Amino acid sequence: MKKNTFFLACTCIIIGFVYRLIPNHPPNVTPIAAIALVGGIYLKRTSLAFLVPFVALYFSDIILNNTVNRAFFADHTGLVLWDSYMFWTYGAFMLTVLIGLFLRKFGTGQKMILGALLSSVLFFVLTNIGSWLLIPMYTKDIGGLLACFTAAIPFFRNTLLGNLVFIIAFIGIIDLVQSRVVATRSIA
Repeated sequence: MKKNTFFLACTCIIIGFVYRLIPNHPPNVTPIAAIALVGGIYLKRTSLAFLVPFVALYFSDIILNNTVNRAFFADHTGLVLWDSYMFWTYGAFMLTVLIGLFLRKFGTGQKMILGALLSSVLFFVLTNIGSWLLIPMYTKDIGGLLACFTAAIPFFRNTLLGNLVFIIAFIGIIDLVQSRVVATRSIA
């Protein structure tokens, strides 16, 4: 069963990687949080729980930042391998893996709902603090921070929607397959 779980988790992470590369999906409706949660919940070795999702996110970012999103990096020459915004995104991502580690012992429904809500709020708060600090148009006071958060509300809706869809799909599939394998083995 451990091999099946590892394979299923890695398959979901690869699906998430590929989905990010598909053009024209709604903004922020992506499987980033689902990738991190799946790593945290199902990859039993803690090093792999962080490493496998990180590699998937990083390589998809390299592809996106040097193709579809290249216009956002006019100040970069050559390949865009890292940018300051990524500290905030990856910080939220790594904390979402920790949420996954915390949710390991929870039931399927709890993993889905808590994972989607916690990861959405965490991503919203951290990445918008990063935007507030990095984007010159926001004043560096509470008014600027509130303006940044207010401007990001439409993106939060999409983030929550994407997290609900992908987290429910990935966790649902893995837990369903695991329960079927256990049921099949107990019958045999």
